[in-house]
Amino acid sequence: MELIIIGLIAAGVRLSISIAYAALGEMVGQRAGVMNVGLEGIMLFSAFISAWIAVVSGSPWIGLLAAVLGGVLLGAVHALFSITLGANQIVSGLALVVLGGGLSGFGYRLTIGSSPVSIPYFHQVDFGPLSDIPILGPIVFGHNILVYIAIALAFLLYYLMPRTSLGLALRAAGENPAAADAAGLRVNALRFGAVVFGGAMAGMGGAFLVLGQVHAFVEGMVAGRGFIAIACVVFGGWHPLGVLLACMGFGLADALQIRLQTWYPGVPYQFFVMFPYVVALGTLVFFASRSIGPAALGEPFRSLRRYVKLR
Repeated sequence: MELIIIGLIAAGVRLSISIAYAALGEMVGQRAGVMNVGLEGIMLFSAFISAWIAVVSGSPWIGLLAAVLGGVLLGAVHALFSITLGANQIVSGLALVVLGGGLSGFGYRLTIGSSPVSIPYFHQVDFGPLSDIPILGPIVFGHNILVYIAIALAFLLYYLMPRTSLGLALRAAGENPAAADAAGLRVNALRFGAVVFGGAMAGMGGAFLVLGQVHAFVEGMVAGRGFIAIACVVFGGWHPLGVLLACMGFGLADALQIRLQTWYPGVPYQFFVMFPYVVALGTLVFFASRSIGPAALGEPFRSLRRYVKLR
């Protein structure tokens, strides 16, 4: 029983990382006042890019870099429409979901989908005897490098957001953009950068699915994780460590449903597949009325300073 629990927790950690990357990036964007519901499309597009480039180059690191650049590109598209042009953030994000899904499917069939390929991937980090420590070994020291980067990113954001001038400026842009603008901050530039960063992190999340978890690309493989990432931002109270814990909770539920399929083979597997999403939906309903997000989240902003200068 102990081995089952240890394996379940270790699997839960791995399954949470793709969501954690996307959620941490989305948290930064929402802190600045912009919601990106297009994470699903960005992750799927970046997953394809990482697989394709990793196969062509023979290096998972180059595949990861390409995925990040793909995420930056789609994040910049969302920022252009929702911030620069003032389009509705929800509509722009949903367009990204369709765009990312279409580009990934078309690109996959045009490139590596025509024949079986072996995708280079990130192997487990060798910690030597640390991996053999009872209980902690498999849970803490049994993962690839991308898992540790995600956890380090959460702690880095925990330090940067409330303690640095950039972090405070981002939070001001999301809480009271008019006051931030009056104080001399370039609100829309801050928001643009935050959304592009969120796109890059969604790209990391998509790449992790291919290069660190599944070791293959399958059309539609993101399977709602982009939307779960948005929910995890709410669960975590827009706090980096809270968001990370929320993602790990979903990862644990996902690992549990995989085990339940083997324990109860007579039950249709679709019932267990929906389990983590039902948990996420129920938790979202519980937390939605108790969570207070950035005051200006989803609201476009136009600086008045340039009009004052003209006068």
